[in-house]
Amino acid sequence: MYFVAEKMRTFKLFDYNPFEKNFIFLFLCIFVFFVLDCAKIGPPVPLRKDYTEAEEKEIPSVLIYGTIVENQDSVGVQKYDEASWINLQFMGEIDTTSRGIRVIDVAGNEVPFIREWDVYEDRTFLVLKPGERLDYNTVYVLNIYGTEVYKLDGGYVDFDVDGVGGEAVDDDFVFSFVTLKSDNSKGEWPVIIEDKFPPFVVSSLKFLINEKSTDYLWTDVNIALEIYDHTWQTADTSVIVGKVDAATLSKDDFKIVEEKSGKEITLRSITYIDDLTDADFGRVIIDPTDNLKPQSWYILRVLGGISDMSGNKLGKDDSVVFEEKFRTFTCNHDSTECILDTIPPVILNWKNLGPSFEVAFSELIDIASVTDSSVYIPEVEGDLSIRNEYGQTFVRFATLKRGSVSGYTGFVTEEVRDLAGNKIKEVSYYFERKID
Repeated sequence: MYFVAEKMRTFKLFDYNPFEKNFIFLFLCIFVFFVLDCAKIGPPVPLRKDYTEAEEKEIPSVLIYGTIVENQDSVGVQKYDEASWINLQFMGEIDTTSRGIRVIDVAGNEVPFIREWDVYEDRTFLVLKPGERLDYNTVYVLNIYGTEVYKLDGGYVDFDVDGVGGEAVDDDFVFSFVTLKSDNSKGEWPVIIEDKFPPFVVSSLKFLINEKSTDYLWTDVNIALEIYDHTWQTADTSVIVGKVDAATLSKDDFKIVEEKSGKEITLRSITYIDDLTDADFGRVIIDPTDNLKPQSWYILRVLGGISDMSGNKLGKDDSVVFEEKFRTFTCNHDSTECILDTIPPVILNWKNLGPSFEVAFSELIDIASVTDSSVYIPEVEGDLSIRNEYGQTFVRFATLKRGSVSGYTGFVTEEVRDLAGNKIKEVSYYFERKID
């Protein structure tokens, strides 16, 4: 793999070899480095095994450096000539269900990578291994979306170290790399690079009241999402994030449908923020004509046809390229229009995440009702974390001793209640013991 670019925000690459006889992690940081068989990382100068320590500076919460690490499973094995591993380290405990880490090709298609997560003390490690052999002499792009990579405590990753995690462009990273042959040759790498990257949707919805984000999906919210484009910076062949062609955006590209009735909601307007200096750059704001129904499920769909400045389209004109569900609250934002909520919450899903389990509730839960006696595994110590997303609450129980939750029964008791005070019916779930 040939590392060709970082992203919009410039961070110095630190030359440092983290692998000694005993594997010790010296930085409280997140780093990205690429693993490949007999390949180099570059340009302008490939990082090598004879490292020079960089000038020491105040360490922010984000540091990035590249290195070569011998891949014992692929060196000298012909079928793995283009196999490349991508290694990430995050400060803190990252939610392993985070969706904001993707590898795509120049056509915008996601490349299958196997994810292997590990937690060591207060750091989270992720190894991305290609699910199938990568093509030779081909450009791939690694995306890390700040709005979709979050910690167990609910906070988003803060890449630009400004104290505000989860900002769209400021906390996103884009890296491109070119695969090499096993003899390190680059092949016919084009001098002039044609922009073939299509626009892309960041799969994380936001909900706005008076242009400010809210976790509560009031019936009068505006729905927002980010749409960007990848393009080549011809001066140095780096990949940067740019805007789409606003003239190709229209109300016809966005559909909001009530799930129960299938009725399509009329939209008043669509707004796209294309100013690169704006903190909300890339945001599409969807304004429904009328308030949504309270306590109802809706589906947002984005159709293809949106183009970048080079004419590359976000899928076919009539195809659905993005779809997400969300559920509204019982009132509008100033509580002048409300319904009486007498329906108790239910659990939609139990998920085993190895050293933790997660419970998805059907609606927003009163945080005060989530305690170590209302969501727990008997005789197993653990930490609870809570996040609200798309009108639902997700509660995670993480074991303190890093043991697996397999072979245990998790409980949610009647102490848990929604925002209207309706109590859930006590329920339990047995996580089967895994057989090696």
